[in-house]
Formats: sequence, C-alpha cells, structure tokens
Amino acid sequence: MIIELLTNPRAFFSTICKQEPSLKIPALIILVMALVGSITGYMMGELSGKLFSGMMEGLATIAAVSAAISTFFSSFIIWLVAAVILFGLQKVMQGTGTFKRVMEICGYGMVPLVFATIITLLLSGYYIPQADISPIRSTNPEEISKAAMSMMLDPALHEFSIISTIITIIFLIWVANIWSIGVEACCGLPAKKALIVAGLPVLIYIAYTLASLLLFTGGAA
Repeated sequence: MIIELLTNPRAFFSTICKQEPSLKIPALIILVMALVGSITGYMMGELSGKLFSGMMEGLATIAAVSAAISTFFSSFIIWLVAAVILFGLQKVMQGTGTFKRVMEICGYGMVPLVFATIITLLLSGYYIPQADISPIRSTNPEEISKAAMSMMLDPALHEFSIISTIITIIFLIWVANIWSIGVEACCGLPAKKALIVAGLPVLIYIAYTLASLLLFTGGAA
C-alpha cells in the first residue's frame, strides 16, 4: 500500500476515495515519524541541557526527556494543524472533502517526512557528538546569552542545521505533491486548485523554516 502511495499516488488515492475514510494507517505513519523524531529531540535536548548542566545536576537528562516528549507530541499537532489548514483551503476552493477525509489524505501524504526524520536522526548521530559544548555555571544573563549563541554557532551544529533544513524542504515538496493528488482525487477539485490547496501551506512552512535557519545560524553561510 505505502509503496503504491509513493510510486503511483493517483492510483492509490483513487482506490482510497472509494472507501470510508480511516485514520488508522495515517495515525501509524505519524506515530513512526513521532518516535523517530523524538530520538533526535532527545539528543538535541541533552546537548542543550549539557550547556546548563553546571547550574543543576541532572539538567541534561531533564532537558533531553522534555525535548523528546515535546517532539513526539508536536508530530501529532502538526498533523492536526496541517489537516485543518488543508480542509479550510479546499472548502474555500469549493472542495467536497470531509474533515476526516482530508485528515486521512494529510496523514498519508506525510510518509516522505518519515524518511526525512530517519535521515535527520542519522545526521544527528554523526554531528551532535562533534559539537563542542562546555557547561556554564554562571547565572549571569549576559553569560548565558553568550553561551547559547556560542552553541548555535558551533561548526558541527551549524552544518547539521543547514543540511537537515535542505533535506526537510526537499521532502516537503514531495509531501505537497502527494497532498495535491490526494485533494484532487478525493475532494472534487481540478489539478490547479488542488495544487494551490496543497502547495500554499507547504510554501509558508518552507519560508518559516528558512527564516528559522537564518536566525539559528545568525545569517551565516
């Protein structure tokens, strides 16, 4: 089923649309993405916690667990928010899809992001251990700010941020393509309107991602 979704999404959604909407498989897709992403979140949280571990014992573990949990649940939140946006846009374009159908399409369309999170996890395992982070013990806000900036400009994290962002953008374009085909097939919209419905939120998110990258790296190339 997933292979057909990736290789022939039009045929896949033509079959799906003849059945009652079901969120079981889409939810499993998001669950896998959430689990993989939470591992990366744990690693990044642990790294951030290490920076401030001199202030409180066990802070690195607390930060790691907190980051993992927030990353896990954010995957489901992103799914819901994306579905709400797609549903609203397709209604504006006079589409006929129900919210459950659109949420199903949205979940299936996020399969490429599972691959993106796996690649990001592998990159995390390579780059994060290279980061040179020294714990700070000062509670001075200025010292904390300098330490945080130093962490953001760490060469390994800088390169990791750029590569992971590029990978995310590439896979998001794939997601938009699957969404547009799903909306076209299941929501009664012509191809151009379906492309707008699927492409607009992805373009906005890509712009946000690029802006975040510039902020994180301080605009450095």
